[in-house]
Amino acid sequence: MNLSAFYYVTEVARCGSINKAAQNLFTSQSNMSASIKMLEKNLGYKLFERTSRGVTPTPEGHLFIQSANAILAEMKKIKEIPARVDAEETISISCNWSAQILQALMNFKAKDSREINDAYRETSILQNFECLYENKYRIAIIDCFSSFTDMEIQNARNTNLDVEILQKNVPAVALVSKNHPLAQKEKVTVNDVYKYPLVLFEDYRDVKRHQIMGITSRTPMLYLYDRGGIIDALDSTDRVAILKRGTFVENEKHALAEFEIAGFPVTYDVLFMKRSYYKLNSREEAFLRYLKKNIYSK
Repeated sequence: MNLSAFYYVTEVARCGSINKAAQNLFTSQSNMSASIKMLEKNLGYKLFERTSRGVTPTPEGHLFIQSANAILAEMKKIKEIPARVDAEETISISCNWSAQILQALMNFKAKDSREINDAYRETSILQNFECLYENKYRIAIIDCFSSFTDMEIQNARNTNLDVEILQKNVPAVALVSKNHPLAQKEKVTVNDVYKYPLVLFEDYRDVKRHQIMGITSRTPMLYLYDRGGIIDALDSTDRVAILKRGTFVENEKHALAEFEIAGFPVTYDVLFMKRSYYKLNSREEAFLRYLKKNIYSK
C-alpha cells in the first residue's frame, strides 16, 4: 500500500470533502480520488460513502482511519529518531514528584558552564513507565512501597527496561502546615495522622496501597497531581500528606513541618530505570553518580 493513500484517507475524513483535502495536501482532486479508489480495490471494501453533500466514512472506513492514524503517528516517530538520539549530551529524566531530584539536577547543572537543554518531568509511576515506553524520556526514577518493589522490577523487565535499586527502606513522613496541631507533638503515630483528612498524590488511588497503609474507606482523601497543589492544600486546611522522606526540600520556606510516622507499616524503595538498549551518555552517567553520592547514600 502507498503511504500517500493513508494521508489522503485521513485528510478526507477530517475535511469531509475530497476537494478540500486535495487542496490541503497540494494534489489534484482526480489524483486523490483515483488513489483512494485503488486503495479500496486492494482492500476489498469501501472506505467512504459518497453523497451530494460530501463523503463520510463507512463503518469499515472508521476502523481503517483509526489504524491509519496510528501508522502515520509511528512513521512520524521513525522520522524523528535522529532528533531523539542524544547528540548533545542532554539529560532526559522523568520521575515521581520530587523536589529533591529537581534540586539535585539544578545543583548539578550549576557546576556546568555550558547551557544545555535538559528535560525533566514529574509524574505518576504509571506515566513514568509510559514515558520510557514511548521514548519521551530516556531515564526514569520512581519511588514505590518496598512491598511493591519486586512487582515494579518485574513489570520493568517484562517490557525490556533495565532496573537498579538506588535506595531501600526510606521512611514515610507526614507533611503538615506549621500551624497544624500535629506540628506541636514530639511523636506522631499512624493513629494520630488518620484522625485528619489526607491529601495524597494520584499514585495512592489504589485499593492495595490503601490496605498496606491501613487507610479505610471512612478516611477523607483528596488526590492531587502536583507538588504545588499539595503545598496549597496543606497551607489552607488541616489535611495531612503522606509521602517518602525527601520528597520536599526547604520545608521552612513553605511553612511546612515534616516528621516520620511512628509505626507506619511500609517504607519506600527508589528505582532507576532505562530502556535496555539505551546507553547513558556521559552527562547522564555523571548525574547518576551525583545522585548516588549526594542523595541516595544517605
